[in-house]
Amino acid sequence: MTPADVVGAGAFVAIVLTGMFVSSLRELARSRPRRRIQERMRQLQQVRAARQQSAPADTSGALFERPKDYGALQAWFQQHVQRIRAVSGGGGIRLVCASGIAGAVAAFIVVQLAPLPGWSHLFIYSCLPLAAIRFTYRLLISRFRAKFLLVFPDTLDLIIRAVRAGIPVVQAISTAGKEAEEPVRSTFRTMGDSLRLGADLKEVLDKAVVRLQIADFSFFAVCLLLQRETGGNLGETLENLSGIIRTRRDIRLKTRALTAEGRIASKIISAVPFAIMGFLYIINRPYVDLLFHTRAGHKMLTLAAVLLVIGLSLIQKISKLDTSR
Repeated sequence: MTPADVVGAGAFVAIVLTGMFVSSLRELARSRPRRRIQERMRQLQQVRAARQQSAPADTSGALFERPKDYGALQAWFQQHVQRIRAVSGGGGIRLVCASGIAGAVAAFIVVQLAPLPGWSHLFIYSCLPLAAIRFTYRLLISRFRAKFLLVFPDTLDLIIRAVRAGIPVVQAISTAGKEAEEPVRSTFRTMGDSLRLGADLKEVLDKAVVRLQIADFSFFAVCLLLQRETGGNLGETLENLSGIIRTRRDIRLKTRALTAEGRIASKIISAVPFAIMGFLYIINRPYVDLLFHTRAGHKMLTLAAVLLVIGLSLIQKISKLDTSR
């Protein structure tokens, strides 16, 4: 077997393995709960839009916000802006903008201090601000979700006691908007205000589900709507739901405890190359300059960055179990 045959066979095996890996990643992405929930919410929004187009004009709905027609890019941007406003208000918008500016400043410092090839300047200027914005966006959402899920079971217990005392569910939601802790209080206060203005319970719950995108709250909305349509003991249903939500919360906390070692190891592994690089840059700068001033050094840095990103991504996927959607 000639070397050309060995290279050809190796390339064929590499292509097949790459295709299998990409196919597995796509199948994993399709089966994620987040993707399934997004697809379901998209279908519900399409059905709702079709009903609104076919329904006659209703002047009583002028009190409430109507969806506007945006382009694809503008709709995507508006969706993320509304999500940030829902989880952190105007302070979240300012924090995201500040993180983008900080990322741009960091990119400028890296380009000025590190003698990188010219083709990488545009990549750094575009990727660092976007990475900072995405990190801040996901941090705000995860922080809001953790706080919401920590308080939500107690809010359900409050609603259960109110319903068993004979208070209507609309009044119980308004009461939760006054007595619950943040951030659940602001969410239920918005719902209670809309209900007092005459909005339909289904419409209010649908908007809250789209705004929060939390599976536990979606369960609560489904329970209320099913009880409204079919009847039954709402207090018992909500009590069972409260037990399920508390169990899910315990599972999340246990998962974080069991995967703490992997998450800490990933942070240490990601910090070691930069620490070693900085240490060598201080004690033996010419040794490190070879990576920045030679073509082979550029290739090694690029390969190291790609492998580091892939490895950290795999560690994060393995050590993270997202059960909040």
